[in-house]
Amino acid sequence: MRFVPTLTLRKKVALLVAVGLLLGVGVFSFLSIQAVNQSTDAMLQERLTITLLIADYADEVLGHALEELEHYSRLIGSNGLEDEIEQQMNALEDTYSRMSISTLGIFLLDQEGGVVWSKPDYPELADVNMSSYPSISQSLESGEACISGLVSAPVTGTPAVFLTSAAREDNQGTRGMLVVAIDLVQSSISGFIQPIELGVTGYVEIVDQNGVVIARTEPGHELAPFEKSDHPDRFAALINAGEPTVGTCHTCHEAEQQVERRDVLAFAPLSSAPWGVVIRQAEEEALAPTRELRQRLLYSGVGLLAVALIIVVIITRDVVGRIRILTTASQRIAEGDLTSAVAPLGKDEIGTLGQTLDDMRTKLKVSYNDLEQRTKELSSLLTVSEILTSTPDLANILDDVVAKAVEVTLGADGGALVLRSADEGKLALHSVTGLNVECPSEITMTSDAEVSLLVVSGPADELTKAEARNICVAFLQLPEVRAEAQSAVCSPIVHKGQCIGSLIMVSHRDSGAFSESDLRLLQAIADYVGIAIERARLAEEAEEARALREADRIKSQFISSVSHELRTPLTSIKGYSSSLLRQDVSWNEETKREFIQTIDEKADELRDLIDKLLQMARLEAGALEPQKEPLLIPRLAQKVVEEMASRAKKHEFVLEFAPSLPVVEADVLHLEQVLCNLVENAVKYSPEGGRIVIRGEVKKDRIVVSVSDEGEGISPEDQDKVFERFYRVDSPLTRGTPGSGLGLSIAKGHVEAHGGEIWLESTVGKGTTFYFTLPLDGMESGEQESGQETGNGKEDFDSIGG
Repeated sequence: MRFVPTLTLRKKVALLVAVGLLLGVGVFSFLSIQAVNQSTDAMLQERLTITLLIADYADEVLGHALEELEHYSRLIGSNGLEDEIEQQMNALEDTYSRMSISTLGIFLLDQEGGVVWSKPDYPELADVNMSSYPSISQSLESGEACISGLVSAPVTGTPAVFLTSAAREDNQGTRGMLVVAIDLVQSSISGFIQPIELGVTGYVEIVDQNGVVIARTEPGHELAPFEKSDHPDRFAALINAGEPTVGTCHTCHEAEQQVERRDVLAFAPLSSAPWGVVIRQAEEEALAPTRELRQRLLYSGVGLLAVALIIVVIITRDVVGRIRILTTASQRIAEGDLTSAVAPLGKDEIGTLGQTLDDMRTKLKVSYNDLEQRTKELSSLLTVSEILTSTPDLANILDDVVAKAVEVTLGADGGALVLRSADEGKLALHSVTGLNVECPSEITMTSDAEVSLLVVSGPADELTKAEARNICVAFLQLPEVRAEAQSAVCSPIVHKGQCIGSLIMVSHRDSGAFSESDLRLLQAIADYVGIAIERARLAEEAEEARALREADRIKSQFISSVSHELRTPLTSIKGYSSSLLRQDVSWNEETKREFIQTIDEKADELRDLIDKLLQMARLEAGALEPQKEPLLIPRLAQKVVEEMASRAKKHEFVLEFAPSLPVVEADVLHLEQVLCNLVENAVKYSPEGGRIVIRGEVKKDRIVVSVSDEGEGISPEDQDKVFERFYRVDSPLTRGTPGSGLGLSIAKGHVEAHGGEIWLESTVGKGTTFYFTLPLDGMESGEQESGQETGNGKEDFDSIGG
């Protein structure tokens, strides 16, 4: 809180009021939010409790039904006579009837799932194998009782739920199953949930593990057979998790689903069956009491805030009013009004402050004129300094400085900057403002001329002042200046102890137009001009020296690189040719042919190097224009790979181009050389083999082609230099690998000649990828769109392994 002592009283009062109100509003808002949240949580917990009660009831009914089924299964297992089976099944049906469970059929299955007995007796069941139902198949495998989701009953196709239990063992010791198909809609579970009312929009659903709705209450829409819930995957996940949950359901819709309304949803899984109970109600209706509470709290808060504001305004009105008077007075003083007195404000602290402010105004008035003059001088010098450092263009700087000097010198109507010329006895008029004089122009030095209206400023020695005065006199003798000048002042511009010119101000009004302040300011500006001229000359000399050093370095590098590249094949040619010419040795035809073959290869290397040098020179001179024609990049890449594959047996070449890559307008030979250089580099600098991938895709209005390898990579400090002429990365691998250092430079020249760009991305130890682009300006719009649609996809057109 260190800033508090620096605040005015008015601000302190305002800050105190704001903090108090913010604190009150914050506490009230916090309590209101807590109340609303508690109300919302209570409503959601109520929905979850009802859901859990329904789930508990359903678990109890289904558990009892499953126990009865297991009981009769054991009876059937001990008595295998058909009459006894029918008697037990009738008893089971009566038991379920007393439990208000509607049965659609009872089936006795053998070990394979075939129906050996059923009620009703459907002849069609003779060829039916009920092991196709997942729940029955599961029970046959595990021997455990289970309850299925909603399935289609055999023969009738009616929606039903299967209760399955192990039934008996026959004489061969094989196990059968007892299955009961029940109609849940006509059973007690559905009857239990039907009376539940949850407002106008609330209803209950029972869903199985597949998200199929087993039962639904009103006012939900009428249940269709095997209708899936609108959240099947979500409910399946909740049933598998086995945990109850509550919240809003609109967040779990898929992006393409249309959400008809926002619902509050409570879910509870059943323990006896892979089902879940869902209670849902429109969020607008469910949260209506909470929203009403929030609205009442909002109105109450606004009312309390208004009352607090009124009280604060009444209490602080007097203090704030007097603070406003002090603020107005201080603003007047800050704006330069030192004549208006501060009104009396009483005898308290604020009144004392007002009297002190008035005393300060009186003292400021005494010293303001002098301070204003000094400030103006400093501001003017700062402006001149900014002009002098704003641009390296000395001519524009001098024009701006002369204009600014005329502006800040109160008595000046015009000004000029005159410098000594290289010709003896001549002056150069560099800048003029406010005078009708042609600029630039030459002025002849005038000897023994007297001008009584001239004043020379500055602390320089008498010789320097005399030289500045002579320069100014020569300027004032110009007819255009002499006709109107009434008084003038000049300041010498000194460079390395010598007067090289004069900064001149001219007045057309009277002979006493310039004050001591003007003379002081003018001399400071003249000193700045001298520094700027010296800096410009030093910069020019430094630039010339740098250019000479760079030219010398490039020349030395060029001679060294070319000499090295020429010496190697020439040495071989010289050695083999000298051997062939020796008179004291007789060579057989095979050896002669081998020597001549080597000489021919080295001659080809020399020719290639010279061709590259000539091509590099033509590229730099802009004389190598591409001869464009329609070109398919994938075919060109295929050709380059086929030529290179025979020489790189360790490498696998892969082409990845979009299937509908557009045709480009390009020079076939130049682009073939670009690809050859990049692929050859990839082969040379990945000597251990690996994949070399050539890709192509469309991005916006250009094709991007890349060549990547799995070699040793290029360090970051070398990546900016690899496209320079003769530059090669210094590493053990490059030292043992032949090369001229021109391939990438030529590739860059060809790509840029087509209006494209070339760059690389590399990680040391992992490989390098070179990219270059070609514009699609010459393509039809339909072809470009086709390329863009498939440009992000990749397809292996070919894979060639060495």
